[in-house]
Amino acid sequence: MQYCNQTFASPHCASQSVGLTNQLFATLFQTLLTAQCSISPPEMWPDDYGMIAAKNKKLEYDFIIVGSGSAGATVAGRLSEIKQWKILLIEAGGNPPIESEIVSLFGSMQRTEYDWNFRAESTTACKGLIGGCLWPRGKMLGGSSGINLMLYVRGLDRDFNRWHSDGGNSGWSYDDVLPFFKKSESNQWDPFVKYSNGMYHSKSGPMKVSFFGGASGLAKIFYEAGMERGIPFINDINADEHYGFVNVQGTVYDGRRQSTAKAFLIPAKNRTNLHIIKHALVKKILIDGSNRAYGVQFVLNGNTFEACARKEVILSAGTIMSPVLLMQSGVGPKKHLQENKIICKVDLPAVGLNLLDHVYTLLFFEFNPTFVAAPTPDLDNVYNFAIHNNGNWATAGISQLVAFLNATQLPSYPDIMALYSWHTQNSPSLPKYLQLRQFKTEIAETLLKTTEDHNIAMVLVGLIQPKSSGVIRLNGSLPLIEPNYFSHPDDMQTMIRAIRQQISFVDTDSYRKNGVKLLRFPLDECDKFNYMSDEYMECYVQYFAATLYHPVGTCKMGPKSDPNAVVDSELKVHQVKGLRTIDASIMPYITSGNTNAPTIMIGEKGADCIKREYLKL
Repeated sequence: MQYCNQTFASPHCASQSVGLTNQLFATLFQTLLTAQCSISPPEMWPDDYGMIAAKNKKLEYDFIIVGSGSAGATVAGRLSEIKQWKILLIEAGGNPPIESEIVSLFGSMQRTEYDWNFRAESTTACKGLIGGCLWPRGKMLGGSSGINLMLYVRGLDRDFNRWHSDGGNSGWSYDDVLPFFKKSESNQWDPFVKYSNGMYHSKSGPMKVSFFGGASGLAKIFYEAGMERGIPFINDINADEHYGFVNVQGTVYDGRRQSTAKAFLIPAKNRTNLHIIKHALVKKILIDGSNRAYGVQFVLNGNTFEACARKEVILSAGTIMSPVLLMQSGVGPKKHLQENKIICKVDLPAVGLNLLDHVYTLLFFEFNPTFVAAPTPDLDNVYNFAIHNNGNWATAGISQLVAFLNATQLPSYPDIMALYSWHTQNSPSLPKYLQLRQFKTEIAETLLKTTEDHNIAMVLVGLIQPKSSGVIRLNGSLPLIEPNYFSHPDDMQTMIRAIRQQISFVDTDSYRKNGVKLLRFPLDECDKFNYMSDEYMECYVQYFAATLYHPVGTCKMGPKSDPNAVVDSELKVHQVKGLRTIDASIMPYITSGNTNAPTIMIGEKGADCIKREYLKL
């Protein structure tokens, strides 16, 4: 029999039965298959307009949106609320796969067709990884909100106040953007919604937010060590507390991921004014002689098409592809465009600059094996998730414990974000993690050997206010990504201080009673330095540093007087009429935490700017 386009053997077997047992097993078998088919069925998602578009000689819309990621799906959902507007959304990928729905399988989509599979060039990071710096980006409805770790962290009030004051962007202070965070959010934890008379949270938006991740007594080892050092445990990083350990919430509900495709496109899928073309690659924005964007050129099934926009083209292709598309369309640094044989229509030198990212370094600690429940067999995980929406598959596979700290150890605004996770003795989770990360042999073997008789803790230490910035340039039709990690000396100094802060916890009672020790790796390049010296630590960082998957800033928002700005505070591209960029690339400064939530906010605020302009609100 056949279900979900997969063929399975008959449920009947040679064992004798009067019939009832065979019937029950067949019912269970079919129930599981039906549950699998219901996780991410094609009918759950909006229809693909591509087949119809290919037959239509004239594609004309009010607004054309390029990219359906964290921001693009948000913009499409909000603009399509206006019935008289006709919207086209073009996405390079297709529907999210089943793995996108399953919280714990977030890493399984890397290096697949659902990932752009970008790689960054770096000589100061990723030395311990096979193939260097992988930069996964989602290629599907929902974009990277469909493959990320789902942490819902908005950033701090000072981040947005800096956008407003230092960046010269009126309307982007914390008080200005808070309503747009709340507009998206449907927070499932009533104490947060009710706190301070509803000042910080809402439950009326389309994006469900709740607690997630596995509860584990092992988490106490880490936050109790911090509390011995005077670091508090706070309730909500998205309200008025910003320093300490916290259990973060995520874009998760009832054991399933809440991507922007689910939050904004599924509710809009029956709106006749929204057309979505999937598996279509936009090649360039069409700009006329008066520097007005009037449409896009895209490739679908090997054929080239054009679509025209009566009002605006909205570029929501993300931090990497938005500047690439601008440059491919003749908007960018004149000299660089000429080098790539592209006619420069608008000399905008800042396109592709200001690439900011949260770089992290991994620390590993071994500690005494403790009694833990035996790992749940994979088939039990499948059953619990498919039938009950719970179990290991419905959690992130790591702890929801995060710390926002300051490397100076002063309780001021944090400059460090630390995430804590672990692998218990002989746990099958470690080989799966090593397969995902693709560490070099000497590192992987050390970890596997250690876990034979110890638990392993991993502490991810990330810079959340880096001073180094990189650049994205064209390399033919591909992006050339140069993050320039640690090019500013303060970043390496801050990272080393933060690492030493984490290592110092081995002297706490919490760590001592659990036998926690820093794990040392055989690193020939680093071992020539005195162990734990600054020189050794800098070398170590270069081996274990990598992207936290938060690139932003390459189409920086700022006034015309800012030579490093690409868009204004209304997100309109400077010197080009009818064109906006609405995604994470517009951030003038990176936010202090995960970037998915602020990117959704940018989509909400960008859509509101458009509505206010055209509807005279």
